Amino acid sequence: MAESLTISSVLKRIKEQLEQAKLRNPQLEAEMIVSEALGISRPEIYLELDKTIPGSALKKIRAWVKARSERKPFAYIIRKAWFREIELEVNNSVLIPRPETELLTEQALRIIRSEATIEKILDLGTGSGAIILSLAFELKNFARNLKFFASDISKPALEMAKKNARKLGLSKKITFCKGDLFQPFSRHKFHLIVCNPPYIPQAQLRSLMPEIKRYEPEIALNGGVDGLELIQKIINQAPRHLYPDAWLLMEIGLNQAKRLKKYLGAEMALKEVVKDYNRVDRIAIFQKRQEQGFARILT
Repeated sequence: MAESLTISSVLKRIKEQLEQAKLRNPQLEAEMIVSEALGISRPEIYLELDKTIPGSALKKIRAWVKARSERKPFAYIIRKAWFREIELEVNNSVLIPRPETELLTEQALRIIRSEATIEKILDLGTGSGAIILSLAFELKNFARNLKFFASDISKPALEMAKKNARKLGLSKKITFCKGDLFQPFSRHKFHLIVCNPPYIPQAQLRSLMPEIKRYEPEIALNGGVDGLELIQKIINQAPRHLYPDAWLLMEIGLNQAKRLKKYLGAEMALKEVVKDYNRVDRIAIFQKRQEQGFARILT
């Protein structure tokens, strides 16, 4: 790219390069790259198409287009992602937050706001901290004194979550612990547990988009042979860490909802399955039974 290039001409060149790389939406990606490099919104681009792009921005654009052509996710390239109301720093030690996980957070917020007894909240496998940080951020002025906890088996992921907490001014509100699932909380009980576990069947990992299989952490994706390995463990272990009538919310994969019933013991009820924006069963909502005879409901 020559140093004196307009936004219009650069957008065209980026689109052509990304088309050659077989990206799904090269026009949108070109707009994202230019808007991020210039520090303006995508709509603003079209108000300044004849504006010359500064050399410093062109340097960023060159590097970003090269990386994106190699199918590196844009969130990893610019080291940030947006999740509900917050901005997060991300790298390849953590999963890039998805819209489906925003739905999981939305369901957790709904229950927390409607259940007066909820006080202690745990995010298992926190990754970048997207879920627990969103909950703490959106509930910072909530009337009740809520206590937030988060864990991850990955030290780099946990460090990223802590860093994001510091940036958002939430470090003092959240207790972060390193460990596998409930291991750091052997003596703790919670009123609500939320989790986005790995749920992709192992055989399907090879067929994932290059952005995912080449760059995102396999530990956050690989759900074992049937995709339910970690989900089963969480369902089995959760009752020991839940108060009576407390809640467990999990993101699940395609066609997994009906198979969850076989993992339910006498203590847990599957109350609801919420569909995502594509009408796929995505969020499983469990409640610890107060009484043995409490009916199981699957919707």
